[in-house]
Amino acid sequence: MATHELSSTTTQYILSALFWIIVPLLSIYVFGLYNKIVVRKYVERELEEISEMLEKVIDMMVARAACSTEEARTIIKRASETIIIPPVQLDPHGIIDRLENLLDRGEEKFKSFARVLAGGDEDRVNDFKMSLTAVVTLSNIKKLIEHWLLTASKMGSWQILIQLKFIIPVLKEYALSNYHAAKAFLDRVPVGDSVGPMVAAYLIGDRPVREVEKETVAAEFEHEGRRVVVVKAHGPSGNLGRIGRAVRKLIREYGDVSKVITVDAALKLEGEPTGKVSEGVGVAMGDPGHESYRIEEIAAEEGVDLDAVVIKMSATEAVIPMKKEIADAVPEAAERVLELVKEAPEDTTVIVVGVGNTVGVPDNKPYVPEKGAVGG
Repeated sequence: MATHELSSTTTQYILSALFWIIVPLLSIYVFGLYNKIVVRKYVERELEEISEMLEKVIDMMVARAACSTEEARTIIKRASETIIIPPVQLDPHGIIDRLENLLDRGEEKFKSFARVLAGGDEDRVNDFKMSLTAVVTLSNIKKLIEHWLLTASKMGSWQILIQLKFIIPVLKEYALSNYHAAKAFLDRVPVGDSVGPMVAAYLIGDRPVREVEKETVAAEFEHEGRRVVVVKAHGPSGNLGRIGRAVRKLIREYGDVSKVITVDAALKLEGEPTGKVSEGVGVAMGDPGHESYRIEEIAAEEGVDLDAVVIKMSATEAVIPMKKEIADAVPEAAERVLELVKEAPEDTTVIVVGVGNTVGVPDNKPYVPEKGAVGG
């Protein structure tokens, strides 16, 4: 009897142990199988949607290109595969000059592609150039997802698929914003990042402008005993200008510059309203660093104050057609700029810089968005 009870207890222990070993292993197997099938289908579906966005942008560009369809597709494909190799950073001395040189060369390369698409129409070159950058971004997002999807299949790793699933919504939102950006550039509709040049155009009014650096213009006026020089990229085509080099040249030209005020879009945190205007100290400029460095360098040498006015928006809102809340913030931002101008010593020069992509924003008249030019 005792032997039977011992045998029964032993069997229960064994069965219990097997249960706690097999069930977790089975759960892991089922979970992995679920991810390999369901999550993989989800990723493939999202990848297909992003691929469709890319094809739609390419079709839009081909339809507007002045060259043949075949040549346009060849040029766009070449541009989408073009890379800019960053300079060596082991010895940081002189890295800004080297970076600037590479970026200038990269810009000229993309312009050479754009000239073919524009059929030699220089007025449209920048629009095609900016649209090509959106194509490059969409192409890279597509290739990145494709790479990790194929890597997960090759290694049989559902863990990679899970990580890919979590990051897909972010990548898709970024892809969608670039899709809308490409259309905006082709249609010359201001995007969120155009708010800096828009404030500059608002301040310039109907005053004449002059070119101070390649694709960069400036206008001058007096405001309460201070000379104000407003700088922006030349519009209304998609253009960023050479802001840093223009400011450096103007500081040396005038000789009495006491302050530089940069106006740009700034990334907002969740919970902050779109179109909120804030002030700061420093150079408000989201460039790779070469243009803002030029301003900081000359300001330090000449003892020039650096102030900033920023308009808050999300990363997505910065590249899609401008929302009404952002356009409505232009007068307030311009007023903040003039308040900062009054803080400078009298009989000095203040440089105001409208930083950002000037697509859809002309140089020398108050910009009032036409009906349908901004989003809701």
